[in-house]
Amino acid sequence: MLNETRAPQWSDDELDALIDSYVIMLKLEIAGASYNKRQNNLKLQKIVKRSHASIEFKLCNLSAVLDGMGRRYIFGYKPRPHFQAALQHRALQRLGEFPLADGSHSEGDAALPEIANRGGATPSAHLNSMTVSGDTFEPRSEGEFVNDEESAYWDTLGELWDRTTGGSDVAAKPTSDGLSPLPTAPRPAGVEEACAWFKSGLTSGAIPRFLFLVGGPGAGKSHATAQIVAGLDPIEAPQDGLAHRSYRYKAGNRELLLINDATIGSSEHRRNPLTKDVDASEHAGKHLVACVNRGILVEEAASTNATSPSEYSAGQALVRWLAGEAIGESNWNVQTDCDAPYLRAGHLLDGPNIVAGVLVVFVDVCSLFERRPEVHITSSDASGIVFEAEPYRIADFAKRTAMDFVTPAGALFSKVTDFVSAGASFEDFQPLVDPIRANIESLRSSRIRAGIMTVVRGAELSSGQRMTFREIWGAIARCVLGDAPDRVGRDELRALVTSLQPSDTDAVLRFKDLQSLAGLRFSQAIFGGRNPGSENFDPLGNPITKLTHFVDPMRDAIPGRYDRSWDSGWATPLADAFAGPVTNGSPLESLEDDLDSQDPFSEVLTEFDRTVDRAFVKAMHSPKIGDKDRYAFISWYGGYLGRLYALANGIPAFRPQVAAWTQAWYLSPNLPDELGFGLRTLLRPKRRPGDVESASLIPILASRTDPIVGVQSEPKLALKTGDVEMKTHRDSETLFLILSEQGKEISRMPLDFPLVREALACGHEHAGVTEMTDVTSPRLERFRAARLIPAQLNQANYRIVVGTSDFSMTVTGGK
Repeated sequence: MLNETRAPQWSDDELDALIDSYVIMLKLEIAGASYNKRQNNLKLQKIVKRSHASIEFKLCNLSAVLDGMGRRYIFGYKPRPHFQAALQHRALQRLGEFPLADGSHSEGDAALPEIANRGGATPSAHLNSMTVSGDTFEPRSEGEFVNDEESAYWDTLGELWDRTTGGSDVAAKPTSDGLSPLPTAPRPAGVEEACAWFKSGLTSGAIPRFLFLVGGPGAGKSHATAQIVAGLDPIEAPQDGLAHRSYRYKAGNRELLLINDATIGSSEHRRNPLTKDVDASEHAGKHLVACVNRGILVEEAASTNATSPSEYSAGQALVRWLAGEAIGESNWNVQTDCDAPYLRAGHLLDGPNIVAGVLVVFVDVCSLFERRPEVHITSSDASGIVFEAEPYRIADFAKRTAMDFVTPAGALFSKVTDFVSAGASFEDFQPLVDPIRANIESLRSSRIRAGIMTVVRGAELSSGQRMTFREIWGAIARCVLGDAPDRVGRDELRALVTSLQPSDTDAVLRFKDLQSLAGLRFSQAIFGGRNPGSENFDPLGNPITKLTHFVDPMRDAIPGRYDRSWDSGWATPLADAFAGPVTNGSPLESLEDDLDSQDPFSEVLTEFDRTVDRAFVKAMHSPKIGDKDRYAFISWYGGYLGRLYALANGIPAFRPQVAAWTQAWYLSPNLPDELGFGLRTLLRPKRRPGDVESASLIPILASRTDPIVGVQSEPKLALKTGDVEMKTHRDSETLFLILSEQGKEISRMPLDFPLVREALACGHEHAGVTEMTDVTSPRLERFRAARLIPAQLNQANYRIVVGTSDFSMTVTGGK
């Protein structure tokens, strides 16, 4: 047996303290009262001097003991097998404190004969061979020891499985205890303050309050509203355990209607259910809080188009206001008190009478990777709702530093790292080459977390898709667990790591084994990169990697030495590490020697990475290695080190383009010079680039408006265009490019990543071509076509283009 350091077994005093805490929580749960699992854990930590994860695992062990005894256990601590024998004995001695599973009570050991009658087994024998969650666990062999700390570590990692893709529930039920051991994140901008405003009015006796949280799934709407109704008495609460559209509560002298998920159909209202819910709440004087996806608002607002505004109900008027539509001349109206991109407040009016105060938070306007704006809300029946909302700002991508502390996503990442780190300090019962432990070790560095968050933010900006908490949880889970959730189930992680342990018999085979094991390293998994032999993995099939694979830094690997300027290269040290005969030394050591000692790369490295490096060097020296494997190993290992270095420094692929976009957003309505030059070339490329006198010529009678360049063998009629004036307009994170000639607007188009990438590919007045050309070409075509509409052709400058020349053509009018 291996002589490994391990945490000592729990003493009887520690077990009694654990059981005391468990009994208190169980009694509260049976009584229907709320309790705080986290606070109970913190109190136990002071008594037993064990980690949070170890205590959580031991409580689940106790549930397994009670389940085997036919006793009721705490639902939130699902049974976990392989428990300490002493825990079983202490629970048997205190059996009378636990009710039977059917809810009845027993005195002392009255239930012991019942347990013994199960197949004639004694309680102890029964518990050692019992069935828990469908799996039969045999007694442990003599001398075998299951390390509590190690078991708690793997179990803690298993908790992340449910968050890998954000979970499967459409919306959290307000009846859920919400006491998962996993940390929580700061809520989106305005949500915390809006919920506090709503809750403060429930017992004030003021007019009803309506709160709407608007945004897509996974934004935390239901979790926020669950906090509002915590402690309120439910009215006819559903007993089926399913998620329902609505729930009712007593709130002072009024009723509160919670629309937990407006996408679930209503059994009462088949058409326009949200509108009908508002009407019913207004009529009965209820408070209303609703979680609504934008699609619901668009759909129900559109249904009012056939109704005259004079016939609007309260719900129709309010839904149109929520959707940003004009209400018109209606008896029901909404007076807007304050308006910001992510927050809006007003009063619902019936003629001149105030019926309800209304507050809406658009939860997905602000990126969770940017600093959360501060909000202050005040309210009174006389002055209405007034808020001070700090403007939403985007950080300059080239200057993001320590963003993991000040953003909701970064704060959550830090909390999760602390949580899993607490359970990763044990000595392995069986030594493993463990990339999961390596991930946790790397993530303890705030600079590494900031680098990862910067790269993921780059994926968000380049894709144009805002990540919700579901995607952020998925990204964090991949950073800790690697690609394990793509390979195995939640309870098979340790078995996976064990099965992938590298061979010691052959250097080439050992390196191939480590390649497979390295798929669990976050630098590989976050981009959806698979290892040799796993080519069937499609990154577009995963909700995280479909966004991040595009910014895999190895897609562009720009030459240069990283100096953090917006257009800096970074890949030269990496290339130098592999220069020359790679069989002569260690690429990792060469890279470390080449980099500054303060480079974050030193903080991302772990013993796992050095193990991979040593295996690479040995494989390259092996007489058995063939040319095919040699080149494949160099390619793979270069990518492995490159991703580690880029993540440590926060370098996504296409970093210059992403940084240029954020600068354009920051400088709006002006444009950065280099981006402006590129856009001008893209929009109005000259016929003869570099010629000051050359102009941009658009064919008039051709099927497409591609500008004329070079020699033309056939004469063409063209329009000579003047210089285009450009400015930008921003709406939250959307940036529009407004194009004008002589002060008259011609067109506007989204200024997004594809357009920026195309523009920065232009050089010396020559238009560039990238993989985004097919995306940008249609909008450029529309811009040029807009110049050819009759209203724009007054005093137009027509040209006849032939060969290398063009001639002026005068158009005269006549009768």
